[in-house]
Amino acid sequence: MDPAVRFAEIVNGPAADRNLDLLCALMATVVDHSTDVASIITGLDRLAEVCTPTFDGIVDSLFASGLLSGDSDDYHDYRNSLLNEVLIRRKGMPITLSVVAMEVGKRLGVPIRGIGLPGHFVIRDKASGIYADPFGGGVRYDEPGMVAAWKQRMGEGVRLRPDMLAAVTAHDILIRMLNNLRHSLIERDQSVLLARMVPLRAAFAELADERDEHRVWMRHFN
Repeated sequence: MDPAVRFAEIVNGPAADRNLDLLCALMATVVDHSTDVASIITGLDRLAEVCTPTFDGIVDSLFASGLLSGDSDDYHDYRNSLLNEVLIRRKGMPITLSVVAMEVGKRLGVPIRGIGLPGHFVIRDKASGIYADPFGGGVRYDEPGMVAAWKQRMGEGVRLRPDMLAAVTAHDILIRMLNNLRHSLIERDQSVLLARMVPLRAAFAELADERDEHRVWMRHFN
C-alpha cells in the first residue's frame, strides 16, 4: 500500500495512539524516498535495547548520556522533523526527541506521555508525574519546576493554563510535526519536499483550508 494512503487510514482511525512509531515512519518515507518504515522501527528497537526499563533509565540512556541531543545549531533543519534522520544523526527537535522517548518507553513497558507546551515539547512519566526535557539533555522537573522552566523560556508575562500540561494524542503530535516540517521547508524553499507533504497534510480535516496552498506546492509537478 502507498505509505501516504496507509498514513491517512491509520491517523484517522482508532489505533493512531498505538501506532505513533509507524505513523512517524510512514511520514518520513513519504517525504524522504531514500528511507523505509522497517529501518525506522528497527532503529527504535535498537535504542530500547540500550535503555534500563524505567523512566529515569530511558531519559538517562538517551539524553543525559548525550546519545541523542537537541539540534541547537540549526534548529529548523527539516531533518530534525523526520524520525529517520533523527535516528541517523542522533539529534532533533524537542518533539521528535520526545517521540523517540515515548516509543522506547512503549517497547520497555514504561508509559511516557508527550506534553505539547506552547513553544516547547517535553515528556512526562505516567507513573510518577515527573517531567523531562529531552531537548535539554533530559533534565527532570516536578510540575512547579516545569512551569517555572517554561516561564523562564517564554517570558514571565505568558500564562501557562493547566490544560497545556495535559498529554497530547498521536494525532496532535503529527500535526505539530508536520507544521514544523512545513515551516522548515518553506524557509529553505524545498519545493519538491513540500509537494511530497501534500497527501500527509491533506489527511487531516483541520488542515482542509490549505488546499490552495497545496496546489501552489504541486505546481512543479503539473
